[in-house]
Amino acid sequence: MDYKDWTKEALIERLQSLDKLVSHKTETDPEVLSVPSVSAANATSATDTSMAECEGAEVLGSVEQASPRRKKHAAKFDFADFPKRKVALKFGYFGWAYHGLARQGNALESEEKRQVEKQFPTIEGEIFRALFTCRLVEDESSCGYSRCGRTDRGVSGFGQVIALHVRSAGQYISDEEAAAELAKGTDASLITRDEQNGGKLVLLPSPDRELPYVNMINKCLPPAVRILAWSPVKLDFDARFSCKERFYRYFFSQEGLDIGAMKEAAKRYVGTHDFRNFCRLDAAKQICNFERQVLDIAINPVPPQVPFVGDGLNAEGKWWQLELRGTAFLWHQVRCMMAILFHVGQGLEDPSVVDRLLDVQSTPGKPEYEMASDIPLVLADCVFDSADVQWIHMRDPGLDYGHLVNLDRAILNQWGQLNTQAVIASALLQSLRSTAVAMPNKARDASAVSIQPEMGPWAVCREQIIQSEKASKLNLKLGGGYIKHLRQYVPIMQRKRADPVDLRNKTWLARKNNSKRAKMAPKLE
Repeated sequence: MDYKDWTKEALIERLQSLDKLVSHKTETDPEVLSVPSVSAANATSATDTSMAECEGAEVLGSVEQASPRRKKHAAKFDFADFPKRKVALKFGYFGWAYHGLARQGNALESEEKRQVEKQFPTIEGEIFRALFTCRLVEDESSCGYSRCGRTDRGVSGFGQVIALHVRSAGQYISDEEAAAELAKGTDASLITRDEQNGGKLVLLPSPDRELPYVNMINKCLPPAVRILAWSPVKLDFDARFSCKERFYRYFFSQEGLDIGAMKEAAKRYVGTHDFRNFCRLDAAKQICNFERQVLDIAINPVPPQVPFVGDGLNAEGKWWQLELRGTAFLWHQVRCMMAILFHVGQGLEDPSVVDRLLDVQSTPGKPEYEMASDIPLVLADCVFDSADVQWIHMRDPGLDYGHLVNLDRAILNQWGQLNTQAVIASALLQSLRSTAVAMPNKARDASAVSIQPEMGPWAVCREQIIQSEKASKLNLKLGGGYIKHLRQYVPIMQRKRADPVDLRNKTWLARKNNSKRAKMAPKLE
């Protein structure tokens, strides 16, 4: 029927009548509306959804729906039909909304664990959920998963790395086909045989012909977690043990800190030391070796070309970053190191306190002190040998920039939302500091209430109060905007200390053995 001359009202009436007809036919003959599958590419463009590509649109196909009442035929998917390859994934995340990187066991293997993951979300939980949605991984426990390192609750990452086996666009081949491929000059490294593929020969595609892992996974991840790149890796690659260096950054504002003193203290960390007084101790792990190597450390201003951290016109708006490189780190080590630097920066401790804490002969037990905040800490990079990892950021180098455009847009959106909140908080703070209040006047007799006090902006009054607090050392900076108010400051080396590590480990083992004996002892009637 030719509808080009119909009016809008007539077209609406016609659509309504067709809907009634479709509804009637569906009720009398449900099979009448069955439609053949269409290609995934057409389905994706027609419905403008991301799930088609996430679920392996290149190989699965999908059904295009013309009406909500049409029957949807789910394509059968069998992981046994597809070979796997080992890859490394590099990703970034804003960690303040998550309970750390590491999931508790196989977080998605049961309904109970899924509920725990929902209540206490982790970065790994988000990644595995996306991998399942994309049908890149069938099972958490059998994919050969390894991570470069853990990050605590609230800590972010710019260059975290994991490695695992994922579904590939490759194909299973016979011995004869493998020989033919080698005769054609195919790269021998693309022909593999391993346990993950049941000992079958697999012909892997070149990276530019492989599944678009970055795009697929990112479409199924929340905005706070982004896959940055991927790399094919060898079967013996381990994200943790193959890593040569780890690079951390800790961001903080200059307000109330002596940067020179902090730099003097920081350089004492460089080298191989016993950092037992700069970490969180867990006797259950029975750790006896606390030696770690700090390769390099520096405190530098945040580069001025990054216009996202303040105007830099005052101490509150001027930001610095601790840049720390090392081979490996203990639990909470960076936050403990930063806490001591904050003590030094505020003039509460001398830089030499670092030397005394590193001397485990004279200080065998860790003094009590609070760690620096987790929010400003970032795992900025994980360094591997170039022969082990070659990061792939785009499918067609020099031609296809779609992934980087989408990645930049996603991060920019996150920054825009967070910066908007910061601007609103700044406006409220500015309004408060312009409020007129009675100025402190020590010379005025407190009993002379009839005298009108001098009025002035709260900003001026606040500065006088801060100066008096500095003299009495009542505030302790912990980073991330957190401040602890103290009635009296006790020097770190004069505080109560934990028992030495050897004694703590021995006590824990004795308690554990006593508990086992109690359980095994026969019950008396």
